[in-house]
This record gives sequence, structure tokens and C-alpha cells, in this order.
Amino acid sequence: MKITKIEVIPINLQKKKVLALSRYGKLGEGMPFEFILARVHTDDGISGVGECPPLPPLSPENQAVVTEMIKRWIAPNIMGLDPFDLEGVWEKMDYWAPTYPMAKAAIDMALWDIMGRSLNVPVFKLLGGGSNASKIPNVALIGIDTPAKVATEGKRLVKEGYTGIRLKIGPKRDVSCVKAMREAIGEDVTLRVDCNQGYGATDVIKMIREIEQFDVELVEQPTVWWDFATLAKVAGSVDTPIMPHESLFSMADVKTLIDMGAIGVLGLKTYRPAGGITNVRRILDMARVMNIPTLMHDDLEMGVSLSAASHIIAGCSKSITQKCELSGFPEWFNEDIIKEPVKLEKGYIEAPKGPGLGFELNEAAIKKYTTGIVTVG
Repeated sequence: MKITKIEVIPINLQKKKVLALSRYGKLGEGMPFEFILARVHTDDGISGVGECPPLPPLSPENQAVVTEMIKRWIAPNIMGLDPFDLEGVWEKMDYWAPTYPMAKAAIDMALWDIMGRSLNVPVFKLLGGGSNASKIPNVALIGIDTPAKVATEGKRLVKEGYTGIRLKIGPKRDVSCVKAMREAIGEDVTLRVDCNQGYGATDVIKMIREIEQFDVELVEQPTVWWDFATLAKVAGSVDTPIMPHESLFSMADVKTLIDMGAIGVLGLKTYRPAGGITNVRRILDMARVMNIPTLMHDDLEMGVSLSAASHIIAGCSKSITQKCELSGFPEWFNEDIIKEPVKLEKGYIEAPKGPGLGFELNEAAIKKYTTGIVTVG
């Protein structure tokens, strides 16, 4: 089997609501969510699809950058390779695109989809999962707001079936909100917080020590992404595990932050750090040997990437130690680009059971929301 053609498909979807984050304000207010699909074709007539959601300012790559990297550098240099030759494909991609994990992730995801479809098995089985993917507990996301409003939303989500909450916090909307949330959801629900780089070291150490009385599972990205030393200082000063997000982009970032003692929980996405199902599996294997807690999370995704994440969780369940967090349709936008959206309901997610990543594209929706397909090959 050989790769014969690659389509790069930018997709823009309007938001149903905005998300308030520390430091950034309301994320992308008035702007659509921007995504990239990569559809890889083979000479056997089997094709696969991958996705990445470039989301500035949370990621250094944007939609135009991902499109250009695949079109000009990645696609031409992997044309003719066997999609099963992941080592060969990654050697080419890492040479021609030394960083750019989001662009490479979309291609890698499509190759796993091809492999599963050609063998008529779901990707979670290729990753080592059992014959049936069970329902996966899923953590809900709540943006910055007043203590009363976040508590009300937390109660609603727990009643809906969620057993975990991630609460966005920032200066002046932190300790009181965490206290209100814990009182609202009770002691048995997992509570984690996300700071989105909103603090300096002194302030955040003080804040984390105050919220530790409310049994907080982890604190995500408390300080600015590029200052690894400060992140390590915070991690060494509190009992609650620190989970970098914006700081984790490349495989080198993973090693550096581990060496510095700055990772208490390793949060992975289908497109970072390093990019793709292949690199998520590599990092999970390493984390299991090093006894580092791990979880899968996201940046709001369409059905292709949600499918891939759910397959990773189902296939690598022995290496993932914490409840995962995935979100997308129908919470954040009105329509998805796959015909049967991934089931996100009652606090659980379930991996599609069809071959490959298990979805069928909605071509009408793609035509409706794409800004123009770019074809190579």
C-alpha cells in the first residue's frame, strides 16, 4: 500500500458559547473555531482522516501554518510511503518539519485510521485494547465566573452524571470559586483547576496552598508557558501536582520538564506534545515506566480528533491513570463533520467501534464549513 494523495481541509465552525480564561479573557470572542482535517489516500482505495485544532493563543500553530506545512513540506515528502511504515513516515516528517507537531499529528492520525480500516479492526485494538471499549469517565469543563455561577453549573453537571470537574480560575476568581465548587459538588467528585498562565510564582504558591484544603486533584499551567524554572519552583513548593499544558509542545519539552521536576501529572492530547497517536503511545509507555500520572485532554475538538482520543484511552487504559477530559459537539458548536458524533453524555465518552477510528465523514458539512481544500499528489 502506498500514499498517493493528501487533502488538507480547513474547517471553520461558529461557537455556541465563549470560554472565559485567566490571562486571555474570553477565548476568541466573535471568531470561529478553526480546525484542520488531513485526508490521506492510498493506491488500495483506502483513505484515512486526521484532525488538529490549532487554537492561538493556546498553541503556536494556527490554521494557515498547519495548512502550509502539510502542503509544502510534509505531504510531498511522504508521498509513496506505506502508511503502515510509521517509523519511516515520522523520520521524514521530523526531518522536514522539525517542530510543528500539530501538522504532523493530523497526518499520523489519518495513518492509524487507514491501518485500522485496512485490517477491519478499531484503532483501540491496534493499540492493545480489548475486544470491547467500555464507557470512559469524562471530566466536565467550567470557565471563569462568579462563585455562585460556577457552583450552580457544577451542581448541574454532577446531576447530569459527571464525576469530575475542571474549573478555570484566575486572580480574584480562585479560592472563593474553588470553595464554592467543592461545597456544591460534594467530596466524591474529582476537582481540578486550570490557571492558563495567569499567575506569578509567589501569588500562585500562596493560592495553591489555600485551595489544597478543598482536595484539588491537580493545578494546570499556573505560570507563563516559557518559564520552565518558575513552573518547577511552583511544583516544588506545593503538595498538589502541577500539570503543564501550554509549556508542553515538543518531545524535548517533556524531557526537560521531567528533569526539572515540573511535572506532577502529564497531560497529553492527540496533537501535543510531539503530535499524533504514535507519540502519545510513546510518551505513555515512558510515563508508565517512570510512574508519572497521565491523562488525556483536549482544546475543544471535532469528531475526528475526539474519536482518536477515545481510541487512545480505550487502547492504553493501563497507562492512563487519571480521568480524562474531552469536549466538542454538541456543547461548543451546532454541527460536527462526522455523521455519528462521538457519544459525550452523562459524564462518559465511548470510543466508536467501527474499523479504524470508527467514523464516517459528513461530506455535506465539510463542503459547508471548509474555506477551501488543498490537494497534494
